[in-house]
Amino acid sequence: MGWMKTQTLKQQPIAGDDLPAGTFVPLSRYKNIVNFVNDQNQFVYITSNQDFLASNALFLPAINIAAVASLAISSETIVVDQICIDRNKMAIYDSTMNYDGVDFEDFELQLLHLSADESHLFPEKSLIFLLNPANEKLFSSGFDRQFMLNAKKSAGLILSGSIVKGIETIKGTGYGLTPSGDDFIAGFLLGLHYNECRYNIDLSGFREEIYHAALGKNLLISSFLLRAKNKKYFNPLKKILLLLAGASQSSLSEGLQQLLSIGATSGADFFSGYIFPIKHKTGL
Repeated sequence: MGWMKTQTLKQQPIAGDDLPAGTFVPLSRYKNIVNFVNDQNQFVYITSNQDFLASNALFLPAINIAAVASLAISSETIVVDQICIDRNKMAIYDSTMNYDGVDFEDFELQLLHLSADESHLFPEKSLIFLLNPANEKLFSSGFDRQFMLNAKKSAGLILSGSIVKGIETIKGTGYGLTPSGDDFIAGFLLGLHYNECRYNIDLSGFREEIYHAALGKNLLISSFLLRAKNKKYFNPLKKILLLLAGASQSSLSEGLQQLLSIGATSGADFFSGYIFPIKHKTGL
């Protein structure tokens, strides 16, 4: 691996709690995130904003992520280009959410009010219309209207009990690098996990079936779906849920806006997918 140096960081780096090991190369770059993939098609990302942490993410505050060319992860170290970071000195992001001690009735009441009362914060072309039908008017013609009608068809299938068929109908549809329908499905999987905790039932087999029905060829989507299936919560969603559960005193509106700022509609579609099976008690 050649000469390298041990990095001293002013701000503590943070590692996700489900990082795959291996040697990774860059896949894509954005303002605050660089995505990486290894030869087993496992996906991780480095972020310069700890608000975007997830189980497969690294927050490395002193690294110029725009210039990163290589990443190697082992049980003991994180090596970014020629900088070696001792994993024992890194904090760990906890991606679990067990809902212990949550007042479920109050949680759900707040959750549903949030999607209704703050609907003006959601992007116009997001899947929030599946929860607030008044937003359908924003899909007036062409591709937009076809997308809306297909999403309604998917929701109808899910509500009639043909859940896997509904998932297959919405997968890969919509807008963005990770299409709206796939973001919705990832949120849907975590909403099912909530229902498991709420009603003390095992939906793991059901989540597995939905996961396999939703898989496609997009690596980012497959990784996102896998972590949702495995009950791994990424930070922007977890922050809102902890607020709703009364475990945090931060601003709920600020947390919602942060989640909704992800992608053009990705955060909103993901959150809509999370709320949908909770509202309709899917899987019971």
